[in-house]
Amino acid sequence: MDFRRSFAVSCLAVTVPLVPVFAQSASQPEPPKWSLSLGVDPTHFDLHTPDPGVDARMVANLTRSWQSGNSRFARHVSLMFGTDAPQGFNPSGDPQCDCLMNLRRNYSALTAGASYDLLRASRFTPYVKAGTGIYYIVASRDPSKGFLTPAEVAYYQTDFSHSGFSLGVNGGLGLKLRLGSHEFFIEQMLHRFDVRHSGTGVYPLNIGIRF
Repeated sequence: MDFRRSFAVSCLAVTVPLVPVFAQSASQPEPPKWSLSLGVDPTHFDLHTPDPGVDARMVANLTRSWQSGNSRFARHVSLMFGTDAPQGFNPSGDPQCDCLMNLRRNYSALTAGASYDLLRASRFTPYVKAGTGIYYIVASRDPSKGFLTPAEVAYYQTDFSHSGFSLGVNGGLGLKLRLGSHEFFIEQMLHRFDVRHSGTGVYPLNIGIRF
């Protein structure tokens, strides 16, 4: 079993046993909170690529969370939006061929999951979280010049764009700091877009505020 499948199974194993806990705590009064965060994927961040453009993968998250004051468990529902910075590449592999193509990728997700506070002895609280969700990805390619010459057509026979939904999982570690009625947090997340196959994933380091 490779790392991606092991990660997917681990996230599901953490999330599923927590369902009864959520059902029990749902009857307790708990004011919901919103949080907003922005993140960059450290595994896709290179401002000096050999090809035109930069390698940068960015995400934004809007989250609604529920946590009672005497519980370490919290429930989350999130919307995630992400994009890769446009990057050029040569599909022919021939440096003499002037057939540069731009690659663009956008993705979004609706996820639900849980988090657990590991320690609650100070303003700083480390936590773990995991969940599952529906992911949608759109990838497109187009000639950087905006048109194709007859000599370049052979390099562009594959689909210019594709999109699709998939069932994915996510998990991560974080640290939050409470200041008054607000919380600031930093977390390293791992999103696997498809639990069935090896494929695209996003691993953002997020910084945000919960209010």
